[in-house]
Amino acid sequence: MDVHYTWIGPPPQDRNRDINAPKALATRCAGQSVKIYFWCLDAQVATYERDFAAHKNVTVRGMEAFLAKAGTRAYRWYYWYQESDDWAVAAMTDILNWGLALATPPSYRAFVKDAWSLFLMYTWGGYVLDAGVGPHGGGAFALPEPTAFMAPSLTRDDALSIRRFQLSRLAGWQAQGDVTLNDMRVDEVCGAMNYANPDDGDTEMCPQLEVWMLGSPRYAKGAWAALKQYCVVWKEMQQNNTLVSATAPQVFRYLIAGSVYNGLTRTQKGGVQAPHGSFWYCTDNKDGTVDVPALKLRKTYHGSSAQ
Repeated sequence: MDVHYTWIGPPPQDRNRDINAPKALATRCAGQSVKIYFWCLDAQVATYERDFAAHKNVTVRGMEAFLAKAGTRAYRWYYWYQESDDWAVAAMTDILNWGLALATPPSYRAFVKDAWSLFLMYTWGGYVLDAGVGPHGGGAFALPEPTAFMAPSLTRDDALSIRRFQLSRLAGWQAQGDVTLNDMRVDEVCGAMNYANPDDGDTEMCPQLEVWMLGSPRYAKGAWAALKQYCVVWKEMQQNNTLVSATAPQVFRYLIAGSVYNGLTRTQKGGVQAPHGSFWYCTDNKDGTVDVPALKLRKTYHGSSAQ
């Protein structure tokens, strides 16, 4: 079982924001078949290796070095067998380079991390957790192997309106299939893509999904659908020169939620409406924390991780 955390940037002064929860999970999972990967920029690998030196079940990996190696023929020969891996590596490399560019505000690295989480879900599998997610509750602790693409939800009732439609005039979308976005924000996302008057689509209701934790088997159709929607919209925004703007942060927030929902619908045949079994239902403690009782995890909100 693999669990992934990511921090893009120098370590913060408040270690609750980057390593305290991963350390707690590493301690709780000691002796179990859980491998924790902490992803960071190459420049911070040595620092984080020192931080996790006492936790033998934590491996620190540099993002840039991994992407460079993953694109080589030797790596693919031994580890990857999907033709779509090349596409995913190239797309993720472009997004990471953009996030690290001087012209990109450091806070936008939170959106790079969203793409990275989807990338890991498809090409690696397991769980991706925000840095504020750690163990909670007593008793035996073990994370089950994911059997489908899944996400947390703050409600059991259907509380979010999602619009499903086609971007038929955009080259390359035919292979992607339908697109899902928050019904109230379709025009904002499509406007950032310079795609005016999005095609008519149907609305459907779903629980209030969150994206601070995802789980998936490797190469799951749901993880692929989520990753491709996010990356193709990002590419259209790049071509439209709208990646950095006053409205871009809001667009990215709705894009990641819509992309995850698109992936959740692939867990059942036909890809229509995400089944309730695709969500981990959470308990909101009303104090800045949320519990995931089924997994004995707790999310603590610290604000954006990219400052």
